[in-house]
Amino acid sequence: MQQDEQKNNEKGEVKPIVEEADWSRPDYSFEPKGNHLWRQSGYYLICGSCDLEHAIFIGKDKIMVGEEGGQAVLKTRKELGMT
Repeated sequence: MQQDEQKNNEKGEVKPIVEEADWSRPDYSFEPKGNHLWRQSGYYLICGSCDLEHAIFIGKDKIMVGEEGGQAVLKTRKELGMT
């Protein structure tokens, strides 16, 4: 690559180096760990224990009431008598 840049500089031309992405082959693949540490934030459950923080949308009608074996325990507002 440096030789190409030198040739461009010798001729007085400036050509940007273009990188082409191949979206069919991702560079990174995320595989979450087995046990997640879920916390509710608004309408989302967020796991902060994995290498990459990830979340799940649960909506406005569900509330996390606990965890069991890495799984979030959810109940509806109706079940909790909040409606």
